[in-house]
Amino acid sequence: MVIDIHTHNFRGRERQLAEEARLHGIERYVLLGDVLRDGAQPNEDQVRQINDDTLAEVRRASPHACGFCFLNPALPEEFLRLEIRRCLSLAEFRGVKLEISVPCSDSRLSPIMEELLAFGAPLLQHTWYKTEQKYAGESDPRDVAALARRWPRNRIVMAHLCGCGHRGVEDIAECPNVYVDTSGAQPEAGLVEYAVRRIGARRLLYGSDAPCRDFAAQLAKVREADLREDDRERIFHLNAEELLKW
Repeated sequence: MVIDIHTHNFRGRERQLAEEARLHGIERYVLLGDVLRDGAQPNEDQVRQINDDTLAEVRRASPHACGFCFLNPALPEEFLRLEIRRCLSLAEFRGVKLEISVPCSDSRLSPIMEELLAFGAPLLQHTWYKTEQKYAGESDPRDVAALARRWPRNRIVMAHLCGCGHRGVEDIAECPNVYVDTSGAQPEAGLVEYAVRRIGARRLLYGSDAPCRDFAAQLAKVREADLREDDRERIFHLNAEELLKW
């Protein structure tokens, strides 16, 4: 069993994604939306449309897919609360996805975290350490750690292990409410093993970032890592089943 917690339903490539997931033995996958098609600061109508497109694709791909509600925290609080409630009241949605609009350490995430806590749903946050070409609203692992300490009862998935690296794992090591997905960049020898040693397999989730990344290479990060088989099972599906109640 493999559950991919990090895929995107880019417009026009939905069926290709579903077919490639099937060919690679991925039983279920999470659609996070076509989150950058309207740039870093999508407006209310654009956010609703991204979520409507995710809902339509989840329904088409059922029972193999679920969705996360995409949001821009820079938008008014009333809209954020209404959109979360609209999406998470539907069985097709299991959490919220944030991209590069606002650093996740920003206080504007407060209404989102409150709503997620009420629904018992997780946040999946784009995260990356960069030395250049960093977006103004892009989060790094220090931002995730700050958010996690402020909201210790919320469950947070820090995306992109291979974009955060060893330093990113260290930043969130003492935040037990933070999980890490394995997506981001190409496989790096020893990184998955390091994360398991440092934070434990129970806090790692398999993710590919498909179709941005190739399923085969991303699966190999976990399949070829020097891990115990029970830890591999946790990363590939058991943790996601528990986190998403799926």
